Amino acid sequence: MNIPEFFERYEWSCKEIEPGIWRASFADEKDEEYDLYVAQTEEWLHFAVSPLTPRPIDENKHLLHENLLRINQSLRLVRLAIDDEDDVALLADLPVHNLHFSHFAAALDALTSYTRQLGGELGRIATQHGYHSPLV
Repeated sequence: MNIPEFFERYEWSCKEIEPGIWRASFADEKDEEYDLYVAQTEEWLHFAVSPLTPRPIDENKHLLHENLLRINQSLRLVRLAIDDEDDVALLADLPVHNLHFSHFAAALDALTSYTRQLGGELGRIATQHGYHSPLV
């Protein structure tokens, strides 16, 4: 499996930032840029859009976390997560065994679609005191 070739077929450029880890970028309709990382292990291909939102202000952490859990149940193929530094990420994983380009493209399609749908709203929940999203 050749990850740069998969990106090329998807008509995206990528850069290998470490052995087995590639980064690509894309923008939403408001020209907000997002980084997408793909890491290949022996058995899995891990995808991450990170960070998906700015870090939350202290008084919004609980509300953001609650909304992430509520939204997670409706997502397909991807999931929302929070890392040790409070960065929100959108993640997906695919088994490497018998992985075809169509699987890779489906993962990128889901990640970009959900990022465009959720990124701005989750960013407002994270950073605007008292904001309540119509998404949840």
